[in-house]
Formats: sequence, C-alpha cells, structure tokens
Amino acid sequence: MSDRPAAPPIRIGEAEWIVMREVPDRPAGLVKYFAPSGAPAYFRCVTWAPRSEDRRLIGRFATLAEAERAVPGGRRSAAPATPRSADAWERGQAPWDAAPRRSDRYA
Repeated sequence: MSDRPAAPPIRIGEAEWIVMREVPDRPAGLVKYFAPSGAPAYFRCVTWAPRSEDRRLIGRFATLAEAERAVPGGRRSAAPATPRSADAWERGQAPWDAAPRRSDRYA
C-alpha cells in the first residue's frame, strides 16, 4: 500500500462521487447521496465496477468523509474481465471516463 494520502472524492454528478485509490485510472468506489422522504439522509458507498450489477455494497454512512474512508485501497474492486465480451469498457480495458453516456446506452 502507498504512503501517499488518499485523494478526496471526485464529484461526477449532483449527488454522486467516485473515490480513487491505488490505481490512478480506475475508481475504487462510488458514493451516492440519498435523502428519502420520511427517513434520514445517507451516503451509500459501493465498490467500483463498470456495470452496476457487479458493484458490491460497502455500507451507508452519515457523511461523505465516512463513506470515503470506508472504500478499501490496494485491491481490485471491479469484476474480472470476461473474454466473451466484445466491448472494451465491459472488459475493463477502457479508462473509467470512457464509459458510454447514459443517453447513448438507453436511447
């Protein structure tokens, strides 16, 4: 594990952040803020994977700082690449910011 301090969460949406760790071109975690009516607000933290169904819940936290500290470092958090996939993004061979745009994916 590196002696470098962890980078602060990077805001990617109105209520969504990525958390970077050891691998500089791949997020380690994803944090999203939820404020359901009639319930306390929280930050949900999951491990990073290109597809949401491959992400794993880390936990729910009262603050963004707590959620960021809970993201593990120094290990692969994405699902292993599958040789059958023709898409470089699905195989984990494209940088995280090359993800398909939501409008393209669901058009």
